[in-house]
Parts: sequence; structure tokens; C-alpha cells
Amino acid sequence: MKNIVNLLALVILFSSFGIVPKEEKYDLIVYGGTSSGIIAAYAASKGGLKVAILEPGKHIGGLTTSGLGHVDIGNPETVGGYAREFLKRVGSHYGKTKIQVDMESSVAENVFQQMLKETGVDVYYHSRLLSRRGVVRQGNKIQNLILEDGREFSARIYIDATYEGDLMAQSGVSYTVGREAIKKYNESSAGIQPYKLVRKYNDTQLKEVKQLSDAFPLDYVFSDREQVGDADHRVQAYVYRLCITTNKENQVPFTKPGGYDPQRYANVLTRINRLKLLTLDKALTLYKLPNQKFDVNHMDLVNASWKYAEASYEDRNYIESYHKHYQQGLLYFLSNDEKVPEQLRNDTKRYGYAADEFADNDNWPYMLYVREGRRMIGKYVMRQQDAWDNPHKEDAIAIGSYFMDCHTVQRFITPAGEMLEEGEMKHAPFRPYEISYGAIIPKQKECENLFVSVCMSATHTIYGSLRMEPVFMMTGHAAGAASVLAIRDNLAIQQVDIQQLQKELISQGQILHYTPEDEFYIDKETVTGYVMDDADAILTGHWGHSVSAGPFLMYDYRFVNQSATETAVAVFEPDLPGNGIYEIQIMYSPDQNRSKAVRVVIETDDGEKIVFVDMTQQIESPDYWFSLGTYKFSKVGKPKVIISNQGTGGIVVADGIRFIKK
Repeated sequence: MKNIVNLLALVILFSSFGIVPKEEKYDLIVYGGTSSGIIAAYAASKGGLKVAILEPGKHIGGLTTSGLGHVDIGNPETVGGYAREFLKRVGSHYGKTKIQVDMESSVAENVFQQMLKETGVDVYYHSRLLSRRGVVRQGNKIQNLILEDGREFSARIYIDATYEGDLMAQSGVSYTVGREAIKKYNESSAGIQPYKLVRKYNDTQLKEVKQLSDAFPLDYVFSDREQVGDADHRVQAYVYRLCITTNKENQVPFTKPGGYDPQRYANVLTRINRLKLLTLDKALTLYKLPNQKFDVNHMDLVNASWKYAEASYEDRNYIESYHKHYQQGLLYFLSNDEKVPEQLRNDTKRYGYAADEFADNDNWPYMLYVREGRRMIGKYVMRQQDAWDNPHKEDAIAIGSYFMDCHTVQRFITPAGEMLEEGEMKHAPFRPYEISYGAIIPKQKECENLFVSVCMSATHTIYGSLRMEPVFMMTGHAAGAASVLAIRDNLAIQQVDIQQLQKELISQGQILHYTPEDEFYIDKETVTGYVMDDADAILTGHWGHSVSAGPFLMYDYRFVNQSATETAVAVFEPDLPGNGIYEIQIMYSPDQNRSKAVRVVIETDDGEKIVFVDMTQQIESPDYWFSLGTYKFSKVGKPKVIISNQGTGGIVVADGIRFIKK
């Protein structure tokens, strides 16, 4: 309401002087001067478009210039295009000929500024959308944007490159916040994760915590367990990525914030004492940057992030200040509280805020690390399976290669005094995977001139991998290049010629396809016989993915522990080319932690056969296949091969199945 009143006041003021706010017109408007927005603008401007960036804050670059100096890149061979150009320019600043992924925020911002200057992109700072009424639509198109100060901007195409997805949300595009249930997309890591016990409070401690929660309401949640695998509204913890230094000549000391209470850090102290953490780089995570600086991670404030994405601007300011107060207090606590081991206190005092970073913001980063905000439900929804079973896309625009990384989502205290936490997914390696063009565009009936390059169409699980700055730069690059084609051919963005877009992206250095060189990787197209991968199986139970031991067929293999109580089953139902006698072979990666008696059921024309396989044994066959014997099959008999985890004593692998006609 306050914003509307201010806008009306401006309109009245302008009218009294006979002034009407000018509408600025562009080919493309990028809302959000994040790394993704900058690369999008750079690509579009190089393609000949008149481009503007509307940045709500006072600096460009997003998190790359706001403390996240250690860039999580995944496999560097998958990062191409203008994202790679940016990283190479940063490398050049430091006297290197290759890409640089550890950088000072001030250096990153200077490089971004230079790229925009070279291409003539207009940047408007302090340009925030009017809350709730900032987007004017006509039909399924955005006509223009209205800012808080009354200015208006129009373009043929728009890109939402913000971490929150504010433009997307006001544009009437479908989106979600939080975690999907397992059953929504059949993702094994979806929804609420298994709980971990952090500590147990006695009655006196529980009473003290409840009193403390009055002063710090977002720190402490009192609840009970919910069902593992269910959907919820929560997102992973946020943090400010701080820049600190050991250089005394470039140091600002850690100071005590107002309202500081050392009891707020009791759980931190418990962890320090339990794990005997005696240096700051053990208590927190410090990534080394050039010039004696460090990017600080894992100062997460669990629970405080849940309402941020959908919050008003005023409420977001409160949440940001809340995080800042917590982190300032934590550094002061570690360097001054007498309960902290003296060795850790003394080590922490060696550090201070870097005086030459964020100098116009009291040496504090400009942006809170919004690890996950809104997520569009677009033309194609990226999901967990895209990182494992479906890595290739006909409309590929970039490559993702980081593991599915989710920080703690919730920490709460039960009525019984148990502090529980959950949210982290298993950190499993996987093959690089292709990102669909459909993931950065809405359904055409919802909006035909809006790209969403950060809050893209993805589930919570896969977004844990997608949410990395180089990926955002590459999806921004694709959005910028596609804007050029859409405007040139006067098309809705959903109608852009994908092959032409891919040709343009490749010419600009973008990497769309990647096949790893791995001695253990076997492409099923090179194997004779009728071959099925684990991705072709019908799976029940909780199978994990891995590439930790070879050989394996295609991108990975599935594994599960044997269990006498919980059954996980992989069912292979081949569509054999004809009736006859077939030898069945399986592929598995042998290891000493495997089961020596994996139960394999084969349903043949002659009935059910059971074979037990010792997966600790090396396969003698020169091509990695283990024979289960020869069996009679007919197409009407609907043959099956079933691998289960029934039993005890090790890990069961489900990977490749081969049928060779005799």
C-alpha cells in the first residue's frame, strides 16, 4: 500500500508541473543484474539488440560480486560460451591464461562492467518493480514494467534473471516454492528427507530455549516430525558469503552487533567442543581467494529462509537483517566469548572483514545468498532423472555438472525435546547432463515473451545442481541468444528454431553436448545383443546412483543395501526381437562391499528360475558381462529379469542386462 501511495504522489507531482514520466523502450529488458542477467544482456547486445538491465540494487553481478568468490563450477569442461569468457577475463586480471574460479568480488564486478560497456548495454540501478502491480500484460504478453518510482519500461522480450523470480511471479506464469513430494515426479530424493538428531534437551534447557526464541523467533521452531518424502513449502538455508582477510593492513575487525546474545550460539559451541574445532577454517569453511582473502561458507541460518521468496520487500529487509545480525554475532562470539576454546578465539582474531570489499556497504556483501527462491513450472520441468537417466535433450542449451547440493532445510525441536534437522540430499557424483530450452521458457499460453534464466523450471532436487553461477550464466546466454532470433523472426520465444539457436550458441562457444572420457563407461549402443540399462528398469524402493566403481553401462549404475525388511526391486521387461533361446548376461561393478548372494529371478517360458550372483567377484568375461545361463523365451510369454535386495550382507547393483540369441 505504501508503494502505491508513493507512486500516486509522484504522478500528482509530475502532473502539477506538466511532466509525464517517460516510457523507456528497448528490444530486450533484463530484470536483475545478476551474473545470469549480465551474460544474457551481453549475448543479446552482441546480437544487435537494444538492451537494458534493470537492477533493483546498487551493484551488478549478483552473488558473483557479492561474496561468492569461490565459484562452484562442477566439471570445468562443461562450462562454455560467454560464461567461460567471463572466467577467462577474470583469469587474465590475475595474470593467467586459463579460467579463474576463485576471485575477489570487486574484480568480478569490474570484469562484468567492462563486458557491458563494450556492448553498450544500458544499466539502471535502484530500479525495482512496483510490488504486485509492476507488470502490465496484454493477452499472453508482457507489455511494460512499472517501477517503484513511477518509471516505465517496455520491450519486445523480457528476461527474469533474479534469484527470487519477482518478474516471473507478477507475469502470471506458473511457479512453485518448496519441495515436491516423491510421488510428484517419482524422484527418490524429493520431499522431506530422513531426520538426523542434533541434540536432546532436558526440561531446564528446553525452557531456556523457549525463552531465547522470543528474541530470535526464526532460529527456533517447535514442531513434530512430518512424513519423509512428503511435499512442503520450505527451502534450504540462506547465508551471506563473507569476504575476510588475514592482511592486517586491509582489515576491519569483527564487532558485536546490537542485541547480541551469546546463548544464541550454544549449539555452535556444542559442535565445537564435540568435534574439537580449534581453528576458524575448521569451525567454518574458508575458500582461499587471491590477495590473502577468503570466502566464508557454512554460516547458514536454518529455518529463516522459508518465507523470503514470497515475502514483501519490507519483510525481505527484515529477513536479510536477521541473517546479518546472526553472522556478525557468530564471528564476534568465536573471537571473544570465553567459553570458546582459547586456541580457536586466537585464530579467529587473525581475521577481519576485507576493507576493500563492499566498501560502500560497511564491508558487508550486497546480497543475501538466496540459494533457492521460486521455481517456474514451464514448458519442461527438469527433474532428478535428468541428471541420471535422461541426460540428453534434443533442445539442449547448456550443460549442468554439479552434484545435487541442498543445505539443511529445517531444524526443529519436538515436544520430547529432540532437536532434529533434515534436508540435505546424498552427495553423489553423476555424469554431466544437458539442460532443456523448455526449462527457461513458460508455457506459451501463459506468456510468450518472458525468459526465466535463474528461477528456471526445475524440481527442488535437480535445482540443487542447477543453482550454480556458471549454469545461470549459460542459461542467461541461451536466453539472450534466443531473444535475438525471436525478434529477428517475429516469433514467440516458444517458437524459436531450436536447431538455429543451437547453431548460434555453438558458434559462440557454448557447450551443448558432453561425453566424458572414462575407461569404465560403456555405451550400450556399442554392445551386441538386446541390451537394457538400469534406466530402462521399473524400480521400486530407494535405489541410489553411483559411478564410484566400474565398469558400468551408460551414465551410472543403481545400488541398494540388502535388507530383510525393506524390499527394493529392479524389473527388466525386454521386448525381445523374436522367440527362441537366449543367454542372459548382467553387468555389475564388483567390489568387496557387494553382496555375495544377490537374488536374481528370471521368468521364462518354462517357469521361474532363481540365480544367486556373487558381486564381490571380478567378471572373467573380457567384456565385463556375467552369464546367468540360457533360457527359452517367447514374446507372448512376457519375459522378466528381477533383481532385488532380499537378504543380508552387502550392496546389490542393478546396471546392465543383455540377451544374446542362440
